[in-house]
Amino acid sequence: MTNWKQERHAAQEEVEALAVLLRDEDTTDRRLIAGYLEAKRVLARAFEQLAVEKYSDNSHLESAKIMIEHAMRSTFTQIPEKYLRVSGFSRVHAMLLAYLVPRVGTAVYADELRMLTGDAVHTERRARDLRDLGFALLASDHPGGQAYTLVDSVPAAQTAAVILIHRNIRQDKTLSENSRARLLRLAGIGIPPEQE
Repeated sequence: MTNWKQERHAAQEEVEALAVLLRDEDTTDRRLIAGYLEAKRVLARAFEQLAVEKYSDNSHLESAKIMIEHAMRSTFTQIPEKYLRVSGFSRVHAMLLAYLVPRVGTAVYADELRMLTGDAVHTERRARDLRDLGFALLASDHPGGQAYTLVDSVPAAQTAAVILIHRNIRQDKTLSENSRARLLRLAGIGIPPEQE
């Protein structure tokens, strides 16, 4: 098993090898492309290891879940227990929070987040999912691209409780439309917009 220090060293060597190829006017296109692809592969592996070692702490996510579930149970006492849970948030959400929390108030480029998670397709959606956990996450355009700013490291637990109970009830396929509407009214949340 390698670590960040080892992977960083390997990445440095590969980048230096690519630099040599780039400086050599006689390098064939095919060799240059092969050097680039190898450097890209090694860099990706190195930064994946960086993410694992430095940002796999899930304590921010777990703390948020505990706060939200407490808000759910203390506010929505008439709602069945099975709807008073925070579910559906993954290791990627935890990693994004671990990266954003120390940077509260600072714009973080979407490219940084994609590099961190190793996912060029779903990362921004996972970042926006943090809003459902009560985190104020602002999106903005910058010269370097789309950026996200976490406003506070503490989630709005009550807001998240409402969002997530609504989602839990809405996603329960065993409920009839009438039962779903009744539960939402009981929670004081109301009928989902798509049913109005």
